[in-house]
Amino acid sequence: MSNEYDRSGEPVLQRFTREFLGEPNRYQITAVGVALLALFTLPFWAAQYLYVFALASIWAIFAMGWDIISGHTNYISFGHSALSGGAAYMTGILVHNVNPDMAMYITFPLSILAAVAIGLLFAVPTLRLEGPYFSLITLLGVLVLTQLVYIYGEYTGGELGITAVSTFTYDLTSLYYYTLIPMLLIGAVLVVVSQSNVGRILRAIGENEAAIESSGIDTTKFKLWSFLLSAITMGIGGAMLAHFYGNVTPSTVLVIDRSLEMVAIAVIGGMGTIAGPIGGAFVFIFLRDEVLTVFGSTGRWLALWLIVLFFLVFLRDGIFPFIWSRIGSIGGGRDE
Repeated sequence: MSNEYDRSGEPVLQRFTREFLGEPNRYQITAVGVALLALFTLPFWAAQYLYVFALASIWAIFAMGWDIISGHTNYISFGHSALSGGAAYMTGILVHNVNPDMAMYITFPLSILAAVAIGLLFAVPTLRLEGPYFSLITLLGVLVLTQLVYIYGEYTGGELGITAVSTFTYDLTSLYYYTLIPMLLIGAVLVVVSQSNVGRILRAIGENEAAIESSGIDTTKFKLWSFLLSAITMGIGGAMLAHFYGNVTPSTVLVIDRSLEMVAIAVIGGMGTIAGPIGGAFVFIFLRDEVLTVFGSTGRWLALWLIVLFFLVFLRDGIFPFIWSRIGSIGGGRDE
């Protein structure tokens, strides 16, 4: 990311895209502007999809949280729903067992702390491990947490979950913006991290960790900070999901399927890009909850996972890096 340009008189959108996305041409800048305009004006032209896209914003937060550690370092986590689900359950447990009227400014920080605590519990002993051990331990983490929810059903509601959580609002337009704006702010922060020297080191770890270590860089320290940032992001998303649904159950916030959906969203959008998982979340949730419902409750999942398989085999970099590259090639390359 270069700062060697004169910003005086430079359009705001062009400066934003140059800062965050490298050296885009005018077509790419226009595409970013159109995408942002479409998101902010969606209640005026696609009001029937407000609920689905509000939910997609929360899943975009999850996918970005997963991407900042797994998409960048190639330490693939199959248990990130333990972080988001832990945060959601902390919100539910507080209002169910302590105070049903507890304010969000109390439940949100405590829920994020719960996600960080769970993240530290798994990150500290596993980030020094190589090979499949990190993936296996994160997978076991979500299985252990799910069983704990059943064992301590007196406090967690067991299989039925907790239904006492208040919802953000019943107004769909407000609900949409309540989820969209935090998602975009989190995305901006994570893009800055991804484009910084820290992000470059994380990607370098994913390409050749041994070479990075040989240069004297403590890779475990960077992986730990990345995991903590991921846990904070998942904690925010988990608390938001609890207030979005107004309840927390193992099937909606915690089970291993939710972790796999986060991975699938990042795969569709483009791993290691932050912006890709945002788009991937909107595509995935729209397909899952709107388009593929024509195949029935079971058939839509079959169709959805076949689509994910298609991306893994034929478009491994994800759809949004592909589109970004195609737009960038318009006019023969970079536009000056």
